[in-house]
Amino acid sequence: MKIEDLMDKERRAQYRLLVTLYHAKETLRLKDLMRLSNLSKVTLLKYIDNLNHLCREQGLACQLLLEKDSLSLKENGQFHWEDLVALLLKESVAYQILTYMYCHEHFNITNLSVELMVSEATLNRQLAHLNQLLSEFDLALSQGRQLGSELQWRYFYLELFRHTLTRQGIDALVNQLDASHLATLIERLIGQSLSAEALEQLLIWLAISQARMSFQKGYNDHFLRDSDFMTSNIFFKRLESMLLHYLRRYALEFDAFEAKSLFVFLHAYPLLPIASMKYSLGFGGPIADHISEALWLLKKAHVIIHQTKEEIIYGLGIFFSKAYFFKGAILSQPTNSQYLYQLVGEDKRALLRVIINHLVLQMGQETDFSQQLSDDILALLVFSIERHHEPLLVGLALGQNKVEAAIAELAIRRHLGHRRDFQLMPYDHQKVYDCLITYQTVYLPRQDLPYYRLKQYSSPYELTALEAFLKDLFQQKNTREEELSLSPAAKSSFAHKTV
Repeated sequence: MKIEDLMDKERRAQYRLLVTLYHAKETLRLKDLMRLSNLSKVTLLKYIDNLNHLCREQGLACQLLLEKDSLSLKENGQFHWEDLVALLLKESVAYQILTYMYCHEHFNITNLSVELMVSEATLNRQLAHLNQLLSEFDLALSQGRQLGSELQWRYFYLELFRHTLTRQGIDALVNQLDASHLATLIERLIGQSLSAEALEQLLIWLAISQARMSFQKGYNDHFLRDSDFMTSNIFFKRLESMLLHYLRRYALEFDAFEAKSLFVFLHAYPLLPIASMKYSLGFGGPIADHISEALWLLKKAHVIIHQTKEEIIYGLGIFFSKAYFFKGAILSQPTNSQYLYQLVGEDKRALLRVIINHLVLQMGQETDFSQQLSDDILALLVFSIERHHEPLLVGLALGQNKVEAAIAELAIRRHLGHRRDFQLMPYDHQKVYDCLITYQTVYLPRQDLPYYRLKQYSSPYELTALEAFLKDLFQQKNTREEELSLSPAAKSSFAHKTV
């Protein structure tokens, strides 16, 4: 589901125009924008004027500038993307229906049309449109009721609010919760305080849960049938006890669904510390099983090493928890996959596609959810590959002439393009290096390391030869590291160590 699908025709076109401009490297010609948006020049200009007026009226520092049939974007970089989304959704009937259903389990067509001040015919058209969007989540609005798993509804509203609530909207949503008390309870549970961002996400989930706690849970749905593994998990039992302690203050009825849904949420989003996630996964279950299989695949593909193993396990835990328990996704930005693939070498891209196709269940068709999962796992794999290589530690012994040494270093760095593969630093006899670079007749401080003597920092030939020298040493170093990481002593699996 695309967030602009909830907007009316004009707002949807304006939103797509903004997305296009944000992802453009330069100003765009009106002719190209007309072709991309399938709008006439008159309509496009009207939409641009209306958007600028709306932003000024609401105090949002974002304007579209038209000059000589070219359009550019100007903003101050001090507002959230959600502020733009909320502004364009303000008059959306579809969004108003969803916010109404957030805290009303049932609805009546006549009463709801009066509440939203639209005709019953318009309301029915909007409901039909919403049901098409909700189908990816296995949810529906029909005959005055919300159909589908309550866990799915809470997940849907979490995703919706994450994309559409402003700072003020979030504060209004969570103001009924005792945030400081919850923060203390969570700190006792995991042994450390949550970050402000993680605590906010937790409060949003708990606010949604509390608002819908009296709704029908659907005790025969697959979630509760597939959650038996939680009952033997010590982390779950401690979480259940914590939630019971919190809800008792509000005299709210408590059942196993609330603890289990909170357990799922904590594992499907990056909130818990790595140690807490690892501890919980250590009690086994379907998520831990999937992680063990994925680790075997990643080791076989040589995209995981000991240094990043904990982060990879953590990321896989989030990935498989979301894929196992939830369906559907709300996207507010274009996919990142093309950009992510460009961050790794061409020799790795085909391998990454094979791994992603193996890990992501496409269910025979491309959906927004499968695309989101693909992007998430791709980002995790790019992180692993990027951390896979140890940088080459290069000592710069460029002489006592500070000006000349600084110019030589600047020339070297400019030629290398500030690559992270090479860590260049002034030579210090107390530090460890893989190689040295010296200049002209400067004394070589060590004879036991590979070195390159640069004769002229302005020579393109020499700088190119120096780069080849460093690349060769970098490759040699990481070939040795990879051999060590794949040695029998380093092959202990997640299943053996953790589960």
